[in-house]
Amino acid sequence: MIEPLSGTDIKIIRELEGDMPLAADPYGLIAGRIGCSRAEVLQRLKSMKRQGFLRRIGAVLHHRQTGYTANGMLVCRVEEERIDQAGTALAAMERVSHCYRRRTHPGWPYNLYGMIHGKTRPAVGKTARQFVEAFDISDYKILYSTEEIKKTSMVFFSHKQW
Repeated sequence: MIEPLSGTDIKIIRELEGDMPLAADPYGLIAGRIGCSRAEVLQRLKSMKRQGFLRRIGAVLHHRQTGYTANGMLVCRVEEERIDQAGTALAAMERVSHCYRRRTHPGWPYNLYGMIHGKTRPAVGKTARQFVEAFDISDYKILYSTEEIKKTSMVFFSHKQW
């Protein structure tokens, strides 16, 4: 049975929508800020996960701060019968943080997308070429980021939204 989220649950969610405290016990700090125990925070997170409200809590690397300032979205047109294999290979590449399959549109035939991070544009281009050459892909583009407008960590919810 799905229990409704409590006021404390919502406070925990709000805390986790921002950056996690950089501390030995971030859950203890969160507990102190919202007025409950560390054990209660962890119990409530487990309950939210079990009920399907919470999928995961994950780290977000601020890659620009670590020197990876060249970022390009590789967009490719891949034959339907090869897209699963190609997508799995692209997603497994060390410099790829996001990989998506998308529908095509008139004038935009690209159905496989991967965000590649590098310290320079030539490094991003090299990673992209390694991938497209391995899969004999001739129709692709690299869309380079020019400005990071928003990058935050967040709590992910399933279809069982509150």
